[in-house]
Amino acid sequence: MDARSNRPGQRPPTRPGRRQRRVTTAPDGQSLPTELNQERSGSPAGSTGTGAAGLNATKRFRRPDFRSVFRSALRSVFHKPTRAELFPAGTWRSLWLGFQTWAISWAVLVLLAIAVWMPTATTPSEKGTKWSDALMVGNAIFAAAFRAEFSSETMRFSLTPWGLTLLIGLMLAASLRAAKPANAAALAWGLLAFLLPTWVCLGFAAVSLVVWRAFIFSLFFAAIVFFVVARHLTWWNVTAFFPEGEPWPWLSLAGRCLRVLAGGGAALSAVFLLAGLITGWEQMRTIWTGLKPDALGSVAMFLAILAYLPTLLVWGIAWITGPGLSLGQGTVFSPGQVIGGDLPPVPVLAWLPDAPVGWWPLIFPVALAIGLGLYLGGRHQLGLADTALSLALFLAGLLVGGLLIVWFVSGSLGPGRLVNVGPTGSTLYAGVLAWGVPFVVTALLNHPQMRAATRRFAVRVSGKNPEALPTARIDL
Repeated sequence: MDARSNRPGQRPPTRPGRRQRRVTTAPDGQSLPTELNQERSGSPAGSTGTGAAGLNATKRFRRPDFRSVFRSALRSVFHKPTRAELFPAGTWRSLWLGFQTWAISWAVLVLLAIAVWMPTATTPSEKGTKWSDALMVGNAIFAAAFRAEFSSETMRFSLTPWGLTLLIGLMLAASLRAAKPANAAALAWGLLAFLLPTWVCLGFAAVSLVVWRAFIFSLFFAAIVFFVVARHLTWWNVTAFFPEGEPWPWLSLAGRCLRVLAGGGAALSAVFLLAGLITGWEQMRTIWTGLKPDALGSVAMFLAILAYLPTLLVWGIAWITGPGLSLGQGTVFSPGQVIGGDLPPVPVLAWLPDAPVGWWPLIFPVALAIGLGLYLGGRHQLGLADTALSLALFLAGLLVGGLLIVWFVSGSLGPGRLVNVGPTGSTLYAGVLAWGVPFVVTALLNHPQMRAATRRFAVRVSGKNPEALPTARIDL
């Protein structure tokens, strides 16, 4: 035996004839690379008999290590989380700010209801009421922001104040974003701190309201706030959900088209609402003075109008589009047809014309859609096929989103004829024809490839190439 073979620091030689053990898994249960397996087994890369081809085949068709995957899954399920994992950085700030958002929004509504009740507490009509009744009214308004509805044998009120819902959502999103949660778990704790007291309020409101829809909607509300907040934080990486590491361009273009068209429609509706309020100012003043509200009552009525402002904007879009809206059974308010009836004494409804004005307002949504199509048609770098795919997805999103919006802004305002208010049934189809189709056609025609194809067609038909025509130079 060579004396050098047993020097300190050197590995003793392997006995001939003894089979070496091949290590195929790492100490933590993960598979080792193929090259490392071959190196530890002592076999060269080309020992498979086919050289590089055999190595590639081994890499491609290697049997997955299901045993290691199963062990890792069991470890993750039965792993006892540490305190840092249960309560990551930013958890306590998220908990406090989430609860604070609920407390502020609920307390403001309750205090406003009590403030409106106190001046009328001594009147004969309100003599038997207590401050706890006003508290329940404020709690009911908070529950109505999450689609809770009042229903009895004589009347039903289910029109959601979406302005209040939007305000609570913006407050919650801003608070949780300021908390800077370190991961999704910390953000979820903040949402839970808002949801738990909200569910308690819904439970108390169940005495006089139907709240089962409110519990379901609160979960969707929390999910929307989660994604709105998470997309502005550093740990959120939406590109991880896509195989290419970034969102598909045609998907981004479809979302951009929906945002642009929604913003343009809301702006156009706001202009028509403002014009309607200006023309119906005298009627609105008559209704307002007929209600005889005091200072607090005027403030409360103004806040109620702001709470239903998103609903009014959608109603304005329905009126501009053509089919119009219904404010009770048998009533229609549209540009070309007005079938009126007894309306509720709401001053803001004075924007609706008392007589038909003609179908000329339909020019504005079509012109706006064409203008937005021209704006977006040449401002992207996608091919014609991807553009067509994104516009098809845009039309599908417009149909689904329009259906949900029409459903959300419809409901009941009281007894009798007011049991059904909101846009008419044909509003969705008219909206697709007036807004979606002109937008899609214009965006496709304004695509650079379509413009080039149009030039080639013009040259082929006319036989003259405008770029090849002689030009004259004039020197002055």
